Amino acid sequence: VLGTLAASILIVTFGKFKFGPDLAGGITLVYELADTSMAASDDQPSGDPNAAGDNQESRRRDFDMSELINALKERIDPTGTREVTIREYGPAIEIIIPETGPDQIEYVKRRITDLGQLEFRITADPSNPADRSIIDQARLAAPSQKNVLLGTNKVAEWVQYSIGEFGPVDQEDSRIVKRLSGDTPEALVLMDSMDVTGEYLTSATKGVDERGGSAVNFSFDRIGAQRFKMLTSENKPNSATGAVRYLGIILDKRLISAPSIRTTISNHGQISGGAMNEEEVDFIIGILNAGSLPAALNKNPISEEVISPTLGAVTIEKGKVAIAAALFAVMLFMIVYYRFAGLVACVVLTFNLLLVLAIMVLINAAFTLPGLAGLVLTIGMSVDANVLIYERIREELKSGAALRMAIRNGFGRAMSAIVDSNVTTIISGIALYAFATDQIKGFAITLILGILTSMFTAIFCARLIFDIGERRGWIKELKMMRVLSEPNFDFLSVRWLAGGLSLALITIGLIAAWDRGKQLLDIDFTGGSSVTFTLQEEGKLPISEVRRALLKTPLADKNLLVVERGEAKTNTRFSIDTSEQSVNEVKRIIEEAFAGKLLSYHVEASGIQAFSEGDFTGTEAKLAINSGPGYNAEDGVSYDALMDVIKDTLTDAGLSNAQPTLTNPDYRPGSVVRYKDWTLRLGGLDQAGTENVLSQLQSKMNTTAMFPLASQIGGRVSGSMQIAAIYAMLVSLLGVTLYLWVRFQKVTYGLAAAAALVHDVLVTIGMLAISSYIVSWLPGVAAVLKIDSFQIGLTIVAALLTIMGYSLNDTIVTFDRLREIKGKSPKLTAEMVNRSVNQTLSRTILTALTVFLVIVILYFFGGDGIHGFAFAFLVGTIAGTYSTVYIAAPVLLWLSGARVGSTSASEPATAIGRAG
Repeated sequence: VLGTLAASILIVTFGKFKFGPDLAGGITLVYELADTSMAASDDQPSGDPNAAGDNQESRRRDFDMSELINALKERIDPTGTREVTIREYGPAIEIIIPETGPDQIEYVKRRITDLGQLEFRITADPSNPADRSIIDQARLAAPSQKNVLLGTNKVAEWVQYSIGEFGPVDQEDSRIVKRLSGDTPEALVLMDSMDVTGEYLTSATKGVDERGGSAVNFSFDRIGAQRFKMLTSENKPNSATGAVRYLGIILDKRLISAPSIRTTISNHGQISGGAMNEEEVDFIIGILNAGSLPAALNKNPISEEVISPTLGAVTIEKGKVAIAAALFAVMLFMIVYYRFAGLVACVVLTFNLLLVLAIMVLINAAFTLPGLAGLVLTIGMSVDANVLIYERIREELKSGAALRMAIRNGFGRAMSAIVDSNVTTIISGIALYAFATDQIKGFAITLILGILTSMFTAIFCARLIFDIGERRGWIKELKMMRVLSEPNFDFLSVRWLAGGLSLALITIGLIAAWDRGKQLLDIDFTGGSSVTFTLQEEGKLPISEVRRALLKTPLADKNLLVVERGEAKTNTRFSIDTSEQSVNEVKRIIEEAFAGKLLSYHVEASGIQAFSEGDFTGTEAKLAINSGPGYNAEDGVSYDALMDVIKDTLTDAGLSNAQPTLTNPDYRPGSVVRYKDWTLRLGGLDQAGTENVLSQLQSKMNTTAMFPLASQIGGRVSGSMQIAAIYAMLVSLLGVTLYLWVRFQKVTYGLAAAAALVHDVLVTIGMLAISSYIVSWLPGVAAVLKIDSFQIGLTIVAALLTIMGYSLNDTIVTFDRLREIKGKSPKLTAEMVNRSVNQTLSRTILTALTVFLVIVILYFFGGDGIHGFAFAFLVGTIAGTYSTVYIAAPVLLWLSGARVGSTSASEPATAIGRAG
């Protein structure tokens, strides 16, 4: 224990904490697809030279963009703990990575842009008679021609090879045939009918080759093994001459290794080579296990900028203070209520917190503000185990047991309830990790870690402290406060009233949810618009002033998120994300909010001269876009946007018959990359006419506000991910039901617990939906209670999952006591259910009180970053405590077929229970 504690302190003290974009900012990368066979269009108003609009024509792809996003997430953040955001950005992909070092960014870039397509081909061999005609044909091919054809059949292909493995082109290597294509060394590999590729891989692991170097071991599935067996069998050493063939291992059209084939190989193999170090092996393993990308991204991003924290400094500070205050309040309450035992609880809670933080540092998990709030909630909920144990010790002491025996029995008898409640929560966490979205995977990992560490600290470490203290005589007695002495309420007598109220509230909530429709979902689910704008140097503002100005616009109610861009933080360049779907509307609002302060385009024309080429006769000019001070290297303009403005200018000048063309050496048709330098040719115009057109073009663009990036963005949660999240919840409910069926030997216990969980989730969602109507109809009440028009995003989903865990714990504790009371009795009775609820009522109230204390502090003082999260959990805490008594217990009794009457005469119910 001491060793674990010391290690945790060292890791937390000297380890590097990684924070999410909301707390530390990060890097935003925008990548264009490598296949730009078709262009995007936009619905910009005449004269607006911005590249992205509301109705961008999506690229014609033979893949789903969500497939590419999921594949990228699997590569960059397979565990879902790093808080990386990947989403559609018009026709491109935007990737937001929490603040990290340059080496890590370069590593991520490589993982993003490498396709990960693995192939196994036989290399061409001049000594083999069957290969000579193919090699002769291949040598006749132009350097730019990669495929070798005999008739219409592709028989071979030139691929780049690793110089470190095979040497330069002028150095012979018996394994491959070489050539130089420009500056690229290439090797010739043969096509075959087996077509063994990486799609058949089942795993890739680190290994060691026969020379002791780093290698990649891989395994095939059944089909891949059959194909690989046929390929290697057909290319075994020649029995007459002893000549061997070489197996070319190609990753992303680059030959990295060519081992000799000595015997038939089926389901296992190895990739090795002299140029492969341990870092390269780790990279290849990560790429292969993540799978190939359905489409390639350009090697260079369209945009790469540092962004500020997505939450404002004031919000972050409020959240941190509220989290610290909530943690302090929980510990103070435990000490006041349980005295010495409460002090022990604080010690183990601190140990638990250190353990979770240390593990999160070790797995490189990113800390976000809602995540930290959830961590404090986990700590608050882990108080439950201590409360269970202490209440059991209290019962033992009351029955006359000696202190040592009371401690032993208290821990022993609380064990089953602690294990059952925590195991069911772990089942939920596993289901969430297996099926839910990447962001929820991170929450699931934190949840599981928190549960495991809390069990270790509450059961083992706390017991150790008590045993040492008692044996050494440090504690002679345990004094504790008490909420209820001997409660004896007839809870079941109001079951119909309680059930009716729950049904009414759920119905109203569902109607409100249906009425709000997509307005109930925030930008995480619906997507919206992202617009970057630049202020003039003389009109620059701090980000707090920019936020304040935009909060006075209609965007205030549309999930407004403002970040500052650029590492220098010049107070001039900002981006906003909003659930407003119209990019043009967002631009209009920005122009109104910062009238006269926005930086405009700047166009310079030079080199105007007559031009004639073939049938084309006219003039040409060089255009320099945004080349002056105050502009970034990326502040160019796209082909489509510039061409639209040129055509509008020609139309305004009465020259719509002129033939404009635009060229740039790096431009590829269909690309939305912005360039600063363009060559404009105008057919049929003389120099004077061209000068007039250019003058009007400059006037038009130089008075148009520049939006360096502007596009519709996708949500962080796609439709398929939403379905996956629903599957996760259903699997979680099924797993909990099965576990309780096994543990309690009746399925009714699991079904009753599931009914309570469904009740709590529906009540919480309903209250989130109703919040908008409270703000509209009762603004005074909303202001006093700090109720906003809440929407469901990823943080709210995390809150719903936490609510499920809390409610489940509460229900299982009651059911565990009910099992103890029932004993070997063949029938379950209402009197037994009432007794179990009454006997665990103190624990229910105390746990609810500690969690409620945390939530109230976070809700009223935590700031915007965790306000919605806290509201959802506040409702869920109340609903979860209520459902244990008035939903789970009556449902269990009803499913057991017992008749609900009054309690026995020896234990009359009080009127308080009848009043609810």
